[in-house]
Amino acid sequence: MNKGAFLRFIKKNWFGLISIGISLAMLVVYLTLAGGVKALSDSVVRMDKGWLAGMILCTLAFWLTDGLILHVYIKMKYKKHSYIKSVKTTMIGLLYNNLTPFASGGQPMQVYDLAQDGIDAGDAASFITVKTILYQTCLTVYAVAVLASTLGFFRQNIPRFDLLLWAGIGFNTVFVAIICAIAINKKAAGKIAHGVVRLLSAVRLVKNREKSAASVDKHIAQFRESFALIYQNKSMLILGFLLTILQQTLYYCLPFCIYKSFDLSGAAFTLLLGAQAILSLIMAFVPVPGGSGVAEGGFYLFFALFFTQGVIMPAVFIWRFLTYYSTIIIGGIVSFYDSHRRSKLKQVKGIS
Repeated sequence: MNKGAFLRFIKKNWFGLISIGISLAMLVVYLTLAGGVKALSDSVVRMDKGWLAGMILCTLAFWLTDGLILHVYIKMKYKKHSYIKSVKTTMIGLLYNNLTPFASGGQPMQVYDLAQDGIDAGDAASFITVKTILYQTCLTVYAVAVLASTLGFFRQNIPRFDLLLWAGIGFNTVFVAIICAIAINKKAAGKIAHGVVRLLSAVRLVKNREKSAASVDKHIAQFRESFALIYQNKSMLILGFLLTILQQTLYYCLPFCIYKSFDLSGAAFTLLLGAQAILSLIMAFVPVPGGSGVAEGGFYLFFALFFTQGVIMPAVFIWRFLTYYSTIIIGGIVSFYDSHRRSKLKQVKGIS
């Protein structure tokens, strides 16, 4: 990456980079409390390698399943679109989710990336919208389901648990309701889209307002067509729901793998699974990119109930690396490689 490209990246993602810095600072604090880097390295060396491999496989499977969910819907209209491209779009989305407040940047970047791959922006938006609705719905359904057998335990051991839980369920339900209303209501979608065009025109990011408005109307029509296609195909919705449940289960299994890797026992699998499911629901609308600071504190709050004091700090670091830093590293590499590839293609086309 040349100096100009690097500076543009910093300018574009400065808020997310600050959040990464905050998260790193939090981890340094945790490492200091845990005895430093040497203590962490000693803990990792002592970890069961089989469960360590399980953590890595769960993380990889989570990414690949995320790509598969998106691919299932893309293939309904774009038969030649490859699974690899869907996974690439997924990683770019996860990267920008971790770099933007409320994880709001991932979906627009995925729509943009799909459009660059030859998919109509309206279609791309519908695929991403359905996927987002499924994910957020499953987030609530999963948490409520595990609470059927764990509610008493968490109420007894987590301060103000009911407040945290209902805040998570409330925000998530309102978010899904708003997205569904916009997707179903053509007038509302049009007003929001045209409002964005007016705003961009006012700040001179859009030069031809009329042309942009006409393009928006076209994409909204495509969006509604694709959304209706998916909505009417109940078997595809069920498949997407089941794949999303699988995807979230892979993610929720990470704390259990970390727990077992430290040769710990005694805590039920359902409690560890439930703790991660509830934590994910509560953290879904944390405004700080990547939940920096809040994520580490939340993990400590929930999982100090199961991990011994000697390993809880290394566990926080390992969990955070797998769920946050690995996504940024791999997503960043994928994003940079794809951007570099597109630039080279443009140069070749320009020469020819």
